[in-house]
Amino acid sequence: MPILYALVARKLSVLAEYTNSSGNFPTVTRVLLSKIPQQDGRMSYEYDKNIFHYIVDQGITFLCMADSNTKKRIAFSFLDDIMKKWRENYSTIE
Repeated sequence: MPILYALVARKLSVLAEYTNSSGNFPTVTRVLLSKIPQQDGRMSYEYDKNIFHYIVDQGITFLCMADSNTKKRIAFSFLDDIMKKWRENYSTIE
């Protein structure tokens, strides 16, 4: 499976996370979260043999870890889908 780990966070607080693999992903992502700028944007970081892709949108970080063979397009499509579903379920309507 190309996407190995995913999380949703507000600043340093992890709101949801999932993996079906073993590893030190939670430890690595906590360090990475502290380095991610809080302004809206998209970026990828390489760590070991994996790539961390993230989107920051309205103060929420959507992050996934994929193997180095996974195309950025696939990872960001996955994150866009997670972001859309998150907003549908957890955004307040004013």
